[in-house]
Amino acid sequence: MGAYVIGEPGRAFGSVVPAPDPAHWHRPDTVIDGYAVHYGGRTAHVRAASVRGLSHRHYGKVRQDEYLVRTTDDGRYVIAAVADGVSAGPLSHRAACWAVRQGGDHLCDILSTMDAPSIPWEKLFEVIAADIADFGADLLGDRGLTAREVAERMATTASFAVLDLATGGLYGASVGDTSIWLLRGGWFPLQPVKNDGADIHTSAVRALPLPATPVLARADVQPGDVLVVLSDGVGDPLGDGAGEVGAALAELWRTPPPELEFAAQVGFARKTYDDDRTAVAVWV
Repeated sequence: MGAYVIGEPGRAFGSVVPAPDPAHWHRPDTVIDGYAVHYGGRTAHVRAASVRGLSHRHYGKVRQDEYLVRTTDDGRYVIAAVADGVSAGPLSHRAACWAVRQGGDHLCDILSTMDAPSIPWEKLFEVIAADIADFGADLLGDRGLTAREVAERMATTASFAVLDLATGGLYGASVGDTSIWLLRGGWFPLQPVKNDGADIHTSAVRALPLPATPVLARADVQPGDVLVVLSDGVGDPLGDGAGEVGAALAELWRTPPPELEFAAQVGFARKTYDDDRTAVAVWV
């Protein structure tokens, strides 16, 4: 497995010597998954990876991204989630982990009683926000903390995508700058692209456990399509999908790559982009 470079890699790519975060020895630098799931004659190939970015490697800071992939108990629905802990919070990686774990559990409970088009996304994110606030208060040892006070120490963006293997329907929602895409030869964003058309770019994001209205995503997935859920570590250099990064990743991800190769591709080198990188891709 070699390094992947898209455009100019920048000096940091060849000079950073990764350092661990002594406060979080249990937290892996990189996590990878790859497998296939089957339902009703359809097969979905899953690849997922979360890679600590160059900045966090250089400064010895914990990886703050997290992902989850699972199916419902009956195998019909594939749930893909990505969360990106807000860098200002020293425990935001814990918020990201809790968001995808609790969100995945809640979605499975919801889908056991209703079909995906009826998912109450706004209510779901309210519940996840409350879960993070409660978890954070316990973790910080003060049950009197408000959601805003918890968010100062641990906050996260999150995207959830639900793929119906019976119908090909895709339903999703995001809070913050994680994003949901379809790769169908080229890239098709299922939500507004971050900073697209803005005169002044901003890194400010909405994040849980603060209240936020989710941005919804909806598509019909066809055989050969790829569902991709991204943290902004990949989404920012991808932009609107029409540039150099979009062309390179579209070519690399035409078919499911080996798991280790996928992780290396997610961690591609490109000048000025040094954030944590996370991607979940599902080939139908």
